[in-house]
Amino acid sequence: MTAALALLAYAVAAGTLGARLLAGARWVVQAPRSGIIAWQALSTSVILAVLLAAVTSALPFLPLRFLLADALGAHTVTIVEHYNTPLGIWPGIVGLAVAGTCAALLLFTSGRCLRSVARARRAQREGLRLVGRPHPEGFTVVEDHRPVVYCLPGGPGTVVFTSGALDMLTARERLLVLGHENRHLRARHDVALAHSGALARTFRRIQFFEQAHQHIAILVEMSADDAASSGADRRSLARALVTLGSGTRPEAALGATGTAAVQRVRRLTTPPPRVRRGRGTLVGVVAVALLSLPVSIALAPALEAAARDCCRLLTLDDVPVAHATDGQALARQPSRP
Repeated sequence: MTAALALLAYAVAAGTLGARLLAGARWVVQAPRSGIIAWQALSTSVILAVLLAAVTSALPFLPLRFLLADALGAHTVTIVEHYNTPLGIWPGIVGLAVAGTCAALLLFTSGRCLRSVARARRAQREGLRLVGRPHPEGFTVVEDHRPVVYCLPGGPGTVVFTSGALDMLTARERLLVLGHENRHLRARHDVALAHSGALARTFRRIQFFEQAHQHIAILVEMSADDAASSGADRRSLARALVTLGSGTRPEAALGATGTAAVQRVRRLTTPPPRVRRGRGTLVGVVAVALLSLPVSIALAPALEAAARDCCRLLTLDDVPVAHATDGQALARQPSRP
């Protein structure tokens, strides 16, 4: 039961203290790609810790105990002793019921959302084939006086400019906005948003997942801004964002504006931060550690049980040798008259 309690404590700490530290970190905005990875790893580790807490509390009566004992070379009885709870099997039953319900809700919500998004994108592509016209620069133009630019992920990917956007943007601004949208398509930012959005919709009462989704939505836009512009081009992209600020993108599309536009304009009009070497590698290592920590906590009692069994076997193997040595020593001693 210690492992289950430790996993739940980790989930609470990561969802409160960890989220607070990550939300206030300046490097997340300075390196949005690394920030996306950090938020995804943190939210995934919270879900993983809760699921593993249910599994560890129910391990004494799950068939998994035999596989774990075989893998570690320990006795099943010893494994069960290290995962037993004072309340018997009831914590495990309740934990599995809650975890199973949460997993089912997550799968149902994700499936329904994916179907809805796929349906909306399919309808938009069909509409673009009817009313859109290809542009030599590699995007589709739709007649509309409102300045809107967006992309439709999935499949080959499509970038859409309205005629109003073409009229209001300069040639340089148009190329920068096009690069922004192409970055969304190449990096598959829609997958990151689908992951965080599914968690936020499934667990609406848990503020942490909504917070993670909001931060990831901002960071994917900042990441696309950085990929599309550099140096003096950053101010040009900022002017383009202001120009496109009056437009609204369709459902299930990713657009250059609409998400933290003011914050992004301020960021683009200030000197870019100095890129620190090794930051991406460090964030990757931390992300792996966040995902590995719940697994390590869950396996800690089993590893302790395997080590104890190993020490016990070594002690038993040493006993006959010790007796034999003593017997030989006694036999060699001369008998007293």
